[in-house]
Amino acid sequence: MKIRPQVERRCAVALLGLIVFLAGCSNLGSFSKSKSALWRIRGEHNVVYLLGSVHILPKSVYPLHPALERAFADSQQVAFEVDIGRATGGQVRHAFGEIGTYPRGDDLSHHVSALTLQIVKLACAQLGVSYEKAKRFKPSLLAELLTLRYTELAGFREDLGVDNYFYQRAKALNKPIFGLETVSDQANVLLQNEKKGEQHLLFTIGSLPEYKIALTEMVEAWRNGQVDVLDRFLNQDERNDPEMFYRMFAKRNARWLPQIERLTRKNFNSLVIVGAGHLVGNHGLIETLRQRGYRIEQL
Repeated sequence: MKIRPQVERRCAVALLGLIVFLAGCSNLGSFSKSKSALWRIRGEHNVVYLLGSVHILPKSVYPLHPALERAFADSQQVAFEVDIGRATGGQVRHAFGEIGTYPRGDDLSHHVSALTLQIVKLACAQLGVSYEKAKRFKPSLLAELLTLRYTELAGFREDLGVDNYFYQRAKALNKPIFGLETVSDQANVLLQNEKKGEQHLLFTIGSLPEYKIALTEMVEAWRNGQVDVLDRFLNQDERNDPEMFYRMFAKRNARWLPQIERLTRKNFNSLVIVGAGHLVGNHGLIETLRQRGYRIEQL
C-alpha cells in the first residue's frame, strides 16, 4: 500500500514523537474569579442549565466550580449525551465492535502500510498495550483507544469525567436521568474510509507527546470558562476536517437541539451535560439557541 507524502511526514513525526514520549501530569491551578463552562437558559416557566463537559479529567480539578454544584442542586432531572446507566459494557462493546473492529480472520495489517504498522507496534509498546489485541481495531477506533490509554497514563481518567461525577450524584439522589442519543449514534461518529482512517491514526500517534500539554491547558480553560480557548482547542476540525466536524458536532447538535428546546417548556429545571465542544463556537448550541431568541447567561 502506498501512502501520500503528507502521510509519510506524519510517519516521521510519529516516530520522533514516540522517541521523546512524555509522561506524568502537572497539577492544575486553583479557580480564578472567571466564569465556568456552564450556561443558564431562561425558559417559559423554568431554567435549563447547559454544562460543557470534559469527559476525562485528573483528580486535581476537584472540587468543581461552585456554579456547577448549584446548577445540579437546582435541577430536577439530568440529561447526558447517552444514558450512562443504560449504556452497559455489553452494549458499548457491541455497538463499537460492529463499527470499529475487523471480522474474524481480518486485522489492521491487511489495511494499512507496513510503516504504519511499525508505528502502531511501537506506540503499543510505549503505552503498554497488547498489539495482538490492538490490531483487531480499525484505524479510527484504535486512534481513540491509544489516546485514551495515553491520557490515563498522564493522570486523566474517564471515571473522573464530569459526566460520570454528576451521573453518580444523580443516581444517589434518584434524580431522573436520560440520554440525548444512543451508544450506536456515538459509534457511528467513527465511520471513516480506510485512507482517512489511516491518516487519522498516524496523526493521532504523532500528536500524543503534545497532547498532555494541550489537554492540561484545555482543562484549565474549561475550569475558568474561557470560551474562546475552548473553541480553539475543541473545534479545530471545523476548519481542518469539515467532514469530521459535521459528524462529531454539527449533525449531533441538530439532533439534540429540539430536545433541549422542549426542556425549556417544562415546569421543572433541567441540567444538560454534553461535551464542551458542542456548546462553544459560532456553530455551537449556545450561539444557535441565542440566535433563536433564548435568553442565555454564562455562569
